[in-house]
Amino acid sequence: MSTQIDISEQADMPDRRGRPGRLPLEGSSRITRRITAIAVCVGLVLAVGKWFVWQESHSVGILSSLVHSALDLFGAISSFFAVRYAARPPDGEYRFGRGKAESFSAVFQICLIVLGAFHLIEEVFHRVSHPEHLVQGGFAIAMMLVFIAITIWLLIAQSWAIRATGSIAVRGDRAHYMADLFANVFVILGIALSTFTPFVWADAAVGGLMALWLLWTAFKIAKLAWAQLMDQELNIEERALITRLALQDPQVQAVHDLRTRASGPHIHIQMRLDLDDSISLSDTHDIVLAAEKRMMAAFQAADILIYPHPISCEHNHGNEHFHN
Repeated sequence: MSTQIDISEQADMPDRRGRPGRLPLEGSSRITRRITAIAVCVGLVLAVGKWFVWQESHSVGILSSLVHSALDLFGAISSFFAVRYAARPPDGEYRFGRGKAESFSAVFQICLIVLGAFHLIEEVFHRVSHPEHLVQGGFAIAMMLVFIAITIWLLIAQSWAIRATGSIAVRGDRAHYMADLFANVFVILGIALSTFTPFVWADAAVGGLMALWLLWTAFKIAKLAWAQLMDQELNIEERALITRLALQDPQVQAVHDLRTRASGPHIHIQMRLDLDDSISLSDTHDIVLAAEKRMMAAFQAADILIYPHPISCEHNHGNEHFHN
């Protein structure tokens, strides 16, 4: 019995890269460990560099970017440990693995972002009421251009890692650094206006905009973390693919009670396959095993639970509260 995935069936499906469960756990873990280590190093360089520039320029915009980079660093450190813990294999105490450690890391990042945003808003109000002319504006702009180049390089590496693994922890890190990139651009604009035009307030205005951007970033990361912590179903395309893989065997009459969820680098799939009553127990085992292999070929980090069901039997197993 063939367990190959029909390439023609996949051709009309959307791009499924960037979603968890696609790579073997070893490959996914290797990528996330490497990219989080790089993110920590970049975060440290950016935070130290911006602190030095802020000391020289006294720019609220630079301070806002410094706060952002400090949060990036703490978030990257959190992800550094979370992806390593999440990749640990299941054991007798954690039978479903520890994948949700990535989501808790994202929650920690959200708290840091919100605290940083409100601290920045407080500094903006102080600067609006006590405006100051910037010094070393040209030097600050030149250094911010260097920081932008470093951030772009990291974002490219993180984008590749996300496309390969779908890691929510790396997504959280990337959201931090993407916001930092845009923040740096606006900071340069604010410094230029405050230094070379009469609009001294522009620097503080940019700081206020960055505080709002931080809060928006926190909201987006919260949505990702909420989906995994609350065991939200995989998206409709993924579920459709799972169903189609199960039905590739003509002996499978129908798929019912399909339940899916993501947990860090893992995904969990369970379903009921309706089979003809006349099929022997041995053949039933072969059908279920072949279906598992087809799904594992597409979702290499999946934990799959399938139970066969005689098609003539109308009884539903388990608690009716969870049937849909």
